[in-house]
Formats: sequence, C-alpha cells, structure tokens
Amino acid sequence: QAAEKLNIAQPALSQQLRLLERRLGVGLFERDARPYRLTEAGMLLKDEAERLLSDFEDLVDRLQGLAQGKSGRLRIGFTRSAIYGVMPPAIKAFTALHPDVELQLHEILTEDQPDALRTGVIDLGIARDPAVSPQIAQEVLLREPFVVAVPVGHPLAGLDVVPFAVLETEPFILFPRGEAANFPARVKALCRGAGFEPNVVYQSYEIESALGLVAAGMGVSVVTSGLAPFGRSDVRFLPLDG
Repeated sequence: QAAEKLNIAQPALSQQLRLLERRLGVGLFERDARPYRLTEAGMLLKDEAERLLSDFEDLVDRLQGLAQGKSGRLRIGFTRSAIYGVMPPAIKAFTALHPDVELQLHEILTEDQPDALRTGVIDLGIARDPAVSPQIAQEVLLREPFVVAVPVGHPLAGLDVVPFAVLETEPFILFPRGEAANFPARVKALCRGAGFEPNVVYQSYEIESALGLVAAGMGVSVVTSGLAPFGRSDVRFLPLDG
C-alpha cells in the first residue's frame, strides 16, 4: 500500500528503507510481525518527519504571505503632526486588512526621513511637505490649506478670512525648530510672496508648544488646517487669503 501511494515499485521502496536503516544505524520496522510494525525508533522518526513537514508547510505559507505583503514587518516613520491627521485612520485600516503584519512606528522629523529611508531604518515615511528627492518615491496622501492660529481675543480672531499681507505686523511663532526643517522655510516663503519678511520671535520644537505660545499672546503661527480640530479652546484657526 505504501508503494502504491508513493507510485513506486515495492522492491524499490524496500531497498530505500533498508538504505535508510543502514544510514541511521537502527531498525525502523519489526519485520517478523504481520503486517509490519514500526519499531520505537521508527515511531520517533515518523513523528518527527510529520512535524518537519508541518513546519515546512507553515514556513511556505509565511514566505508566501511575506511576498504578498500579508505578513512580516513594516517600519513606518512619521512626523508628529501626522498624528493629528491622516495617520490614525490609515494605521487602523492597514491593521484591519493585514493583521499579521507587525508595525514598528518611529517618530522622525520630516527632514530626517529621507536618510532614514536610504539607510533602511524605516520602510516608508509619513511627512508634511517633504523635500523632493530623486531617490525616493513620493505619493500625496492629503492636501491641506494653510491657516493662521491666533489667540482668542486677538483683533484678527473675529475675521472669517485673514489676508496674508495683514500678518506683516504680527510676531511669528514657527515650528518645528531645526536648520533643515522644511515647514518653517515654506512659511517664510509664503510671507515673502505676500511682500514681507516675517518677524520670527520664537521657533518651537513641537506644535503643542507653538500653540501654547500663541494662546499666551506671544504671536501667531501659520499651520495646516488639519491641526485645527485638535487645537486648543483658547486658540482660533482662521483661513488665509493670498
């Protein structure tokens, strides 16, 4: 029956089994019994062979899942402000579709993400207004307009829309702080486009501190509209015109 299942001749199967016994140095069958029975060594070999086959099939499934993106590990870099927008629903949707993929999250500034990608620290990055790099593929997930954050009670707080040029006389609080930070440079470029150089009184490392200083009346801050729903009750976020 074994020879039939393997689709080989019985003498050839018997010869292969004897060769295996000689190689292992132990008998695998009680040949005096009818029908043949496995010896204790034969039972051990059978159990281990079944386990190895099962492990191999499991390995094949895992490798196929890895190749298809259904399992494995995904290392994501994100800038802190992404937490206030696209990232939470994206992570939730991804884990629902790919529950076997291990996510590793790394908080990394936008300007530091290209190096993290090139060196293999992360597999993808979620950033705001990243610099274009020919070595890195980019895809826009969301476009958000700029708004200005002002303290409640500020003369501009009653406006529905703030002309950008009006901000010329306002002290600016920028974020994030850093020589290579892209976002402050973008805000400065917008100010210059409106015909003035911003009066920067403070540059914060984090959005939370920047908005806290705005609430304290230290200045105004230009941010993206996605931050508004997660802002403070003592700060107003107003659309910008021009």
